[in-house]
Amino acid sequence: MRKNKTDSAIFQIMLYLIMTSLLCFFMNNTVLGLSAYKGSWVGGNVFCQLFAYFSNSLVSFAILAATLATFERRYAVIDPDKHLQVFTPINTKLLLVGLYMLSVLLCAGPLYGWGEYSSFKGVMQILISVSLDDESLQNSTLSSILCQQRNGTQYSKLKDLSTRAINTLLQEWPLTVRRSEITNCMDGRVILQIRAENTQVADRLLKDISSNYFDDIVFKGYVNESEGLGSGLSVETFVNKDEFQAYRDAYITFQSIGVCSLDFSPTNAYVISSTVYILCTTLIGPLVVMVINSLVILKRIKCPYHSLNGDVTYLKSVNIGGIVTALSCVPYYMINFMNMHSIVINRTINLICTAMFYNAGLCILLGFFIEYVSNVIKRRSRGHSLMEATELQSIGESTGDC
Repeated sequence: MRKNKTDSAIFQIMLYLIMTSLLCFFMNNTVLGLSAYKGSWVGGNVFCQLFAYFSNSLVSFAILAATLATFERRYAVIDPDKHLQVFTPINTKLLLVGLYMLSVLLCAGPLYGWGEYSSFKGVMQILISVSLDDESLQNSTLSSILCQQRNGTQYSKLKDLSTRAINTLLQEWPLTVRRSEITNCMDGRVILQIRAENTQVADRLLKDISSNYFDDIVFKGYVNESEGLGSGLSVETFVNKDEFQAYRDAYITFQSIGVCSLDFSPTNAYVISSTVYILCTTLIGPLVVMVINSLVILKRIKCPYHSLNGDVTYLKSVNIGGIVTALSCVPYYMINFMNMHSIVINRTINLICTAMFYNAGLCILLGFFIEYVSNVIKRRSRGHSLMEATELQSIGESTGDC
């Protein structure tokens, strides 16, 4: 009787894991497949944020629930009486709901600017430089021309130039996305951070900048207009070829699977702290706890998993499956950190590692299901053996052979 009560908590945890993993499987794999087939994100920015947020939250819950399962088995082995008091049906349900809420909170940072959820990786930087061209203006400074006081407020011609450049760029070069722009009136510099959907778009933009076609389209008639920069100034556009090549080969190739996820590229000021925080709280921390639980159980029972008797059920599948669940997410984080440093990742490898991350919860469920089926077969075999022994005993008694 105690065995059935002891197993009820682990079945409750596995039920929540089954629901979560099936949702992950159908939602994440459908979106990943469509995005990979198209080569770009299949929805808008709002859907991007929601999908990345909930997909990461569900994967995080699967790992945290696997950690809870190892705790539950640890109590079942070490202190069965206390286990029955702690892991009651209502307590187990509250713990699981609490883990759902914790997962949602842990993955919410990028929604508020601490990190970023995006289908794009990295940025292409375009430098626009404004300089004095007229000798009559040599006694003037760029800052006095570009940044002026009007009616007591600061007015920046450079900001107007930046806005014009961005608007024209997005209109004339489709499939480009604005990331941000930086202006500096002191040295007359504007840095546009642009994201391209694919390598063809990026190559075309670089070609048009190198041939001055970009300048002709964006700044034509604007420099000498009275409402523009004014006369006596010149504008030039530059792109660092080495940085562009790294962006093209590493980041655009990496984003070609199209799925919206946590962006590890160094375009956000908080990318390191946010990714390390999520990594430690949803992967490294739970993995360490699961390993400790497994070691404590091993020390307690003083025998390898394969020699455990029937009094301890689902121990091997829960502990090993939980650890494998966490480890299956490691390749995903590895390739993202490699991409952060502009290392080129093969598209197929990227796709496989991302799929492993999205389906991590299936690892512990598969092992649990195999052990469950094995236990059912063993119980039925023992039942048949017992029935046969009883029948033989009855025959022996009736014939007087005992």
